[in-house]
Amino acid sequence: MSFLDIQTLIKTEQERQAGLFVETENLNAYLDKIQNNAEFITHYSAGKCAGFVAFYCNDKNKKNAYVTLVLLAPSFRGKGIASSLIRYTLEYCKNNKFEKCELEVRKDNYSAIRLYEICGFRIERVVAERLVMSSFL
Repeated sequence: MSFLDIQTLIKTEQERQAGLFVETENLNAYLDKIQNNAEFITHYSAGKCAGFVAFYCNDKNKKNAYVTLVLLAPSFRGKGIASSLIRYTLEYCKNNKFEKCELEVRKDNYSAIRLYEICGFRIERVVAERLVMSSFL
């Protein structure tokens, strides 16, 4: 896995969504943060990064993991890859003795909400324009 592939995918999607994909004032600082602190589950097709899940699985005291970003290149969407990546992420967290995995999603991102529900996440609470969803492992 090359972080450059992931970074390119994020920057392309950020541009495609007019800066709304990653809600941050400093995209480069966010990229540095996930590169240095997150775990990644990736999917490659024909040598190209088709998508990934970035997650934090490093708070062994709380036993909570946190998915920070899920992204597939547009041409790979709708093929079941995202659900496979998420399920693999949950299995990885469970195998590392984590008990719960959380994520946040915009309330208007209906396709992502449905995907997360299919993968076993349930809405836990609402924070402003976002849903906090969790899955017990």
